[in-house]
Amino acid sequence: MRRTLEIAKTYNGPYDATLLINGMLGLLVVPKETLIDKIPTAPFESLSEWGINPGSIRSAGKCEYGHEHSPNLRQLVRRMRNAVAHFKIAPFPSKGQVQGFTFQDRNGFDARISLPELHDLVVKLAAHLENAA
Repeated sequence: MRRTLEIAKTYNGPYDATLLINGMLGLLVVPKETLIDKIPTAPFESLSEWGINPGSIRSAGKCEYGHEHSPNLRQLVRRMRNAVAHFKIAPFPSKGQVQGFTFQDRNGFDARISLPELHDLVVKLAAHLENAA
């Protein structure tokens, strides 16, 4: 987490989109398996505190478990993990310089998140998980 946080904070180059997706693999897959309980269940309405504009989430998807009555940050992390791990992501625009990525999963989750939002989420989530671990 510490290395991902340091790279995300200091890198300033042409491969920021690639760097963010690679960093997200570690920040989404590892916590899902080992630290999922350390990720807050903050409601979607407060996602801006984590760097994500709530309007970037086009569909929260259907709830799989009884405790998921309303979308939250932990659910977002799990849904984004599914999208990244199963390569259900796509850059936008499809040609030219990447401005962000769409994330989808089989449960109907659909998000269109800009690079600045992803950067903020990576930095905030890495810092949070490093402190919580």
